[in-house]
Amino acid sequence: QPAAALPDPVLRAEMMDIWLTTECEVSRLRNDLQATLPRDIQILNVEQVDDRVPPLQTQVIAAEYEATLPDEFASDLTSRLSAVMDAESLPRERRGKPYDLRPLIESLEAAPADGSGKRRLFMRLTARAGATGRPEEVLSALEIPPESVRVERTRLIFQG
Repeated sequence: QPAAALPDPVLRAEMMDIWLTTECEVSRLRNDLQATLPRDIQILNVEQVDDRVPPLQTQVIAAEYEATLPDEFASDLTSRLSAVMDAESLPRERRGKPYDLRPLIESLEAAPADGSGKRRLFMRLTARAGATGRPEEVLSALEIPPESVRVERTRLIFQG
C-alpha cells in the first residue's frame, strides 16, 4: 500500500555550498545569484569559506520548524505535547530500521491561537549523522496526521 503523500515543507532556512572555478567578489556573487532567482527566493547571506572545512550540511546540529495545525487538534494539544515529551522512548522505524525518536526531539512548544484561530507548534529537532528528527515523525507521535499540517523549517543551527 503506497504511503500518503506529505505536503512539501516551505523552507525559510536553506543553505548551499558553491565551488567556483574563478575568483569572484562575494557581494557580486550574491547579486548575480539573486538576479537569477524568482522574487520570492531571497539570498540572505553569502560567505567565503576555507575549502578544507567540512560541507555545511555536515555542520548542522539541529533544525527548528513551525507547524500550523488544523483546528481539530488544537483543543488537546497541551496533553499531546506532554505525553510525547514525558515519554522515555518513542520507538519508530525508518527504511526498515528501528530507532528512538524521543532523543531527537529537543523541544516542542505550542503557541496560543493566532488571529485566525490557528494553533502553531514549534519544534527543535536534532540533526546528526545517522539520526535526524523529522517533523512528520513528531506529528505522527502526537497523533496528528502529517498530511493535514503545514510545516515550515525556520532555522538551521550549526555547530560551533
